[in-house]
Amino acid sequence: MSAKDEREWFKKFYEGTFLVKGWKIRMKEILQSVRPDGKGEIRSSLEILGEKIGREWAKENDVRRIGTPMLQKWGEQLNTAKRDPAGLEKKIREIDAEVDKILS
Repeated sequence: MSAKDEREWFKKFYEGTFLVKGWKIRMKEILQSVRPDGKGEIRSSLEILGEKIGREWAKENDVRRIGTPMLQKWGEQLNTAKRDPAGLEKKIREIDAEVDKILS
């Protein structure tokens, strides 16, 4: 897969498609539940996490270590956690640690 192809897949991850919400929309939905004074830190954490996940997911299937089922699982976990803003930060850290472990 070329670097151009990876960029296109990353863009799909981040922007979404007609049928699938992208990371950008998911972040917006999650941040709606966060108090204004906490949005900056959570937004930053989500942006860093999305960059890590998206860059790996955009790779060719036979080499990537993060697949679509993982995206779905983490998306569900974040959707559940957004109902509890205190738990949201913890869940983001847990997913980030899991991603770091997968990528190491």
